[in-house]
Order: sequence, then structure tokens, then C-alpha cells
Amino acid sequence: MLYWFMKITEKKGKNSIITLTIAVDAKEWDKYQAQALRKLSTEMKVDGFRAGKIPESVVRQKAGEAGILQTAMDLAIPQAYSQALQEKKISPIDQPKIDVTKASPLEFTAEVTVYPEVKVAKIPATKIPKKAKISITKKDVSEVVNQLREQFAEKSSVKRASKKGDTAVINFNGKDKKGVEQDGMKSEGHPLELGSNTFIPGFEDEVIGMKIDEEKTFEITFPSDYQSEQYAGKVFDFTVKVTDVLAKRLPTFDAELVKKLTGKDQTPEELEEEIKGHLTSEKEKEDKEKRQKDFFDIIGENTTADLPEIFIDDEVNGMIDNIKMQGLQGGMPWEKHLENMKKTEEELRKDLRKDAEKATLSRLGLQQMTREDDIVVTDEEIQREIEGILAQTPEKDKAKKMASFEAGKDGYLQVVNRLNIRKVFDKFLK
Repeated sequence: MLYWFMKITEKKGKNSIITLTIAVDAKEWDKYQAQALRKLSTEMKVDGFRAGKIPESVVRQKAGEAGILQTAMDLAIPQAYSQALQEKKISPIDQPKIDVTKASPLEFTAEVTVYPEVKVAKIPATKIPKKAKISITKKDVSEVVNQLREQFAEKSSVKRASKKGDTAVINFNGKDKKGVEQDGMKSEGHPLELGSNTFIPGFEDEVIGMKIDEEKTFEITFPSDYQSEQYAGKVFDFTVKVTDVLAKRLPTFDAELVKKLTGKDQTPEELEEEIKGHLTSEKEKEDKEKRQKDFFDIIGENTTADLPEIFIDDEVNGMIDNIKMQGLQGGMPWEKHLENMKKTEEELRKDLRKDAEKATLSRLGLQQMTREDDIVVTDEEIQREIEGILAQTPEKDKAKKMASFEAGKDGYLQVVNRLNIRKVFDKFLK
């Protein structure tokens, strides 16, 4: 026993929590109290005495027994706790929860969260996601070709009724049910591509079929999650007049158009072959990402661990941050998002907890597999990965980024972890 002047007992609980009960020997406690008196003597200001030279009786009178006791505990607890961790060979992953159970001689408990024991069961080959058969059809290629032709499309006025794909030039005015015009709901000569879904749902459907100089009034209900709260879920009357209908004419897909599109002298068939190759690569990438996601979930299903609360809380916090970020990008404040869901943030956190536990198990299982499956990352691989990251880093940030990639630092460890995980996926998802 390294620290004979302490009695340490250990009790394992749920969520990877270990409760240490630490009792300091009476003689050792006397030393801490003496140390507390010396500390208080150097910190006190008493007329007629220099700091550190104040008599013990004066210190006791000024500080009081409670003050001396508290100072002694402030000195003893951190040191005794650290010594107990060494004695029991415990590596905490979070700050301990300290509870003093006896003041003199000192006895206290420390709830310590540790990294859990993680076990990953062998995953049957039948459960490992297999590569999908990638097939690119002529229709797939034609859709891309038509998108390219759109870049050089010409529009001309037609006298017929408008249809999907046309551009209707419209004057419109929106009013509430009291007949009051609304800000941002009035425009003249506005080009609206029918079928583009750029207007409020239902608006373009009303315009389809209208002819030049035709006018009509119709109701539109704004979505309940519309970004402007003053309009969300409300009904407005729109009066629309069509001033022109423009039909689109796509150019012929020939060598001349190919030259305009690519700047190269090649046949339409050669470009179609390139398009097919790009589409194949995209689908292969999508399939790989899907298989990785599915395999990540399967790892979690085959992983057991007594999850620490801090791990689950961190995962939930990450989920909440992602939802908030997506909302901001879409122009929806967090409070509005919660209102639409009819939940408080606390209720949402509770709902996310189960998914957070699954994700945490998957992450821990994946990390465990990097240790168990003979995964080796070489210095050359690490260097290539770092060089790739630096190549995409703005020049002004490179020095700071490079410093984080020194061996043992966070950036370096993240690169190693990323490569380890990539190798696990590559090994199982052949």
C-alpha cells in the first residue's frame, strides 16, 4: 500500500462510476490542520504582526474553528483524492463528485467516472453490408444531358396556356382576409418558372394553365413552419395577372453544343460516356457512405458497455447543436423550431437520449475494433493525411494548423483516429 496513512475503499456502480471512500489517518489529519494554520497565518492581516508570524492563538481567534477546518479540508481533499487514484490505478474521465462524510479526522467520498469496459461481439459475415450493384441507365445520362442543355436554352413568347416548364411573367398582390396588402407580397413583371417550387406551395399550381392577360384571385395557406412568423400558418388572398408566357426551347445536343459545354472537341457520345463515368463514381460513393452508416449501426448493436452519463450527454449536445445549426441555415430560430415540435428543449433532449445511447455504443465499439483488429497506421499514411488537410487550409491558418499536428497533440491524434476508423471500414466493407 503506497499511502498507509489513508484508508481507501472502492465500490463500482452503474454508468461506469466508481465511488471511493477515503479516510485520512488522525495523525495525518493533524498535519493538514497545522498546515492550514500556517497558510492562514501568511494570508491574514493583523495589526502589529507580520504575515506568517501571527501567533496560533490569534489565528484561531480570527479564523475560527470552522475556518481552520475548511482550510484543512481544502488542502487535504485534492491531495488525498489524487493519492487514492494512484493507489487504485484509476483514470477518471470527468471531475469527481466530492461529499464530506466526516470532518475530523477527514473522511469523504469521491464519485469518479471512468472509461467503460467495451466489448464488441463478433459480427457475422451475413450482417456486414455488401456492395450494391451500380447500374447507370440511358435515362440517367439523358437527364444530365438535358440539365446541360438548359444552360443554353432559349425562351420565346407563346399564346397558349402556360404549362409546367414555362416561365410565366406575372404581376401579383397578396392581401390578408381583411383586404390589407402585405409587405413582400406584391411585385410586377416577376418571372416565375412553373414547376421550380420557388414560391409558396400551391401558388405555381394556380398559375399553371393561365394565359397572357388572364387574371385570377386564389387563396394560399402559408406553411406552419414558414420562416416569417407573421405569415406562418395563415391564409392570404393573391391576385395574379399573367403578362407573358415564355416557352423554353432546348438546343440540339451535338458537337457544337459539346464544345460550348466542355471547351473540348469531342462527340456527344464521348461526353455521354464521361457523364456515365461521373454518375457511376457518385453512386459508388453514395453506396460506400450508406454501407459505412449501416455498419456503424451494426457495430453499436453488437457492442456492450456501461455508458457514462457524460458520454451520452455529449452526444445529445452534439445532436442539439446540429439541429440548431440546420435551423439557422434555414432561417428558423431555435425557439420557433421547439414551438413547431411542441416540445421544450428538455423534452427534446429526453427524446434524443435513446438515439444518443445507440450512437455512443457504435462510436465506442468502432474505437475498440481499431485496437483489436490488427489495425496499423504508418507514419507515411499519417503524413499524407496531414498534407492533404494542409493543402485545403487557408494560408493564414496553416501555421496554427501545422502546430496542432505535432506528435501527441490533438490534431495529430484526430488524424490517427480517423485513419484507424477508415481502415476498420476498409477491412470489413471490402
